[in-house]
Amino acid sequence: MSALRHALNWAVSRSLRRVADAQRHMGNAYSNRQEHRAAVANYTRAIVLDPAYAYCYFSRGVLRWRELGEYEEAISDFSMVLELEPDWADALFNRALAYKMSKRNENAVADFEQYLEKGTDEFWLEATRRQLDELADLAAAGGES
Repeated sequence: MSALRHALNWAVSRSLRRVADAQRHMGNAYSNRQEHRAAVANYTRAIVLDPAYAYCYFSRGVLRWRELGEYEEAISDFSMVLELEPDWADALFNRALAYKMSKRNENAVADFEQYLEKGTDEFWLEATRRQLDELADLAAAGGES
C-alpha cells in the first residue's frame, strides 16, 4: 500500500470515528432524556460508521435489556462487546442479566461466574453473588435453569 493510500485511509478512518463519536454523544443525550429508541438509533448509526466501537454496542445493549425489554438484541450487543474487548467485565454482568430476563439461566450463571473472576467493583461483585444465589434457589425449586 502506498504511503498516500495509507494516509488517506487513516484520514477517512479518523473522520468516521469523529462522526461516530458525535452519534454516541447524541445517543447519550437521548438516553439521559429517557428517549431510549432515539438513543438506540444514534448508537446504531455510530456502529455503522465504526463497527469496532465497543462502547456503543455496550450502551445500546444496556438500553435494550433494561429499558426496552429486547433481551436477545441486548445479548447480541454484549457478545459483540466481548468479542471486541474480551476483558470488559461489565459486558459480562449485563449480558448475564439479559440472559436471566430471557429465562436462559444456565447462560446467566456462566456469565455471572466469569464476572466474579474478572470484575473488580465490590458492589457489583456482591450483586453478582446475590444473582447467583437467586438462580440457585430457582433451580433448586424446580424453576428454569
